[in-house]
Amino acid sequence: MPVIRAIRWSLAGCLVLGCGGASQTSNGSDSDSQTGSSGDTSDSEDTTAGPNARPNWHEDMAPLVAANCQSCHTSGGIGPFSLETYAEASAWAPVMADEVEGQTMPPWHALETPVCQPSHTFKYDARLAPEQIAMFREWADLGAPEGDPELAAPIPAPPSLDLDNPTTTVQMQSSVSVDKVGKSLDFFHCISLDPGHTEDVYLTGIQTLPGNREIVHHVLTYIDETAASASWPGGVKQNCGGGSGVNAPTQLIGGWIPGGLPMQPPQGVGIVLPAGARLILNVHYHASGAGPEQDDGTGLALRWTTEKPDYTSFFMLLGAPGQGSSLTGPLQIPAGASGHVEEYEWVVSAGGQPFPDTVDARFWAVANHMHKVGVDMRVWVEDRDTSEESCLLHTPEWDFNWQRIYELDAPIDQGFRVRAGDRVRIRCEYNNTLENQSLVEALDEVGESEPIDVGQGEGTLDEMCLTAVGVAVRGL
Repeated sequence: MPVIRAIRWSLAGCLVLGCGGASQTSNGSDSDSQTGSSGDTSDSEDTTAGPNARPNWHEDMAPLVAANCQSCHTSGGIGPFSLETYAEASAWAPVMADEVEGQTMPPWHALETPVCQPSHTFKYDARLAPEQIAMFREWADLGAPEGDPELAAPIPAPPSLDLDNPTTTVQMQSSVSVDKVGKSLDFFHCISLDPGHTEDVYLTGIQTLPGNREIVHHVLTYIDETAASASWPGGVKQNCGGGSGVNAPTQLIGGWIPGGLPMQPPQGVGIVLPAGARLILNVHYHASGAGPEQDDGTGLALRWTTEKPDYTSFFMLLGAPGQGSSLTGPLQIPAGASGHVEEYEWVVSAGGQPFPDTVDARFWAVANHMHKVGVDMRVWVEDRDTSEESCLLHTPEWDFNWQRIYELDAPIDQGFRVRAGDRVRIRCEYNNTLENQSLVEALDEVGESEPIDVGQGEGTLDEMCLTAVGVAVRGL
């Protein structure tokens, strides 16, 4: 879990639990304030229920928490604390109720809105049903009763965050160290990986494995078709900019951003990895400023097949920086601007040439990306013939700390079809004022207290208006 999110949870926990070392009752209040030093009860109403009241932990909450929270909140997981036992979870009951009611947990930002009603759904939708949200609140209000272990409901296995049945796992050969230089906290280093395959294969699953989550900001994955990066000492090219780092044929095939899950194209779709090709990770490291920090474990888990699929897939970056043209001019967000909008448009084509109508081209994945000034982002497609608009993705409550590639939940031949001449439109909204808490945090990192003019760039305090789309094609 990103540090900012962890801090927010920790502060909330202090508000609920006191964080002062006093003994606590099951509903989180100081025991002396309830009974007094002489043991007399106070006049305040006791809202706790008996230990077997419903909902309780063993019969109701444990299965719910396991299925929806324990992918992250386990011992050694990316969450800042574990929710595996009654003792662990009950201490956080009021905070969990607040978070699920506010729909900040479990994190999910692809929302249906008045301006975006997608015709498709997405895989792995983490949102809770209304009755599940109500159960969290009721359990907290009852004082988090434990229930009878003898009546415990079966506990489902939490969803795995790992790629199923990887063919191989490859890791960086040597370590990278980053530290603040002046006010700069952002570094772009390229890592060359050898998958070890000896024939053409088709990738059906890719999982980025960030070695040090405290400094790995995001990762782009490229196919290095001629293995030009094999000559890099230790498999690393430092300060390689925002691309692949080689002057040779490469292809972007995916990426990882905080909150990202393994990328798995639909059945019948594969990404071509030629025999002998290498993979390049462009890793954006964001130093904390607290001293040198090291990454020696970033890599990839890969799953592939040697059977040629019906569709082959590639990724495209649209907007800023990416393909397409600006409808609003160069990206520039003045200090103090609120509600500032940038828009981009890309006319559907392939390699600079239009898709012929005989080609079946489908969007199967989409991801939005901005930085700390961004607050709202939407992408949609305008039909070339009718100008009808179809929304692909809206993230109106943008959270830089929780990003993902959203995969359409449909067989590939029912995915979102695009044709030459269709227009992909991207709209990004920014808040460059101190009302934007994400901006306040970013300014604090570099020792600034007031907003500054923000332009396009790779750094966290620069901005982007970028959409990535996974495109599967048949017949090209």
